[in-house]
Amino acid sequence: MTLINKYIERHGQQNIKKKKILASVKQVVEAEISKQTKLQTAAVEARLTAVSGTLNSKLNSVRKNLKMEVKRENEKLAASLTHQFRTDNEKMRQELSVDLQTEVQNRTKEIRDLRH
Repeated sequence: MTLINKYIERHGQQNIKKKKILASVKQVVEAEISKQTKLQTAAVEARLTAVSGTLNSKLNSVRKNLKMEVKRENEKLAASLTHQFRTDNEKMRQELSVDLQTEVQNRTKEIRDLRH
């Protein structure tokens, strides 16, 4: 073998070693990136689960409060409408009673007038 061939062979072997080392380092880096990505993903998922639980709890509380408020408002409205109905009904009874009494008096007067 010539000196040039020996040089090429030796440097070729060194290049092969370097490539193997680089491939090994690349595998280690990729494995670490994958590991860190999984850890970060798990952390984000855990945080999202916690936030979701908190939001659901708050939403349920708001729903409960709104239901109670609507119920109270409905009760107030029902009481107000019932009172207004009773008031109007009594007023109408009184007006009808007065009208009826007036009508009875008029008819009684007409009957008396017809008798005389």
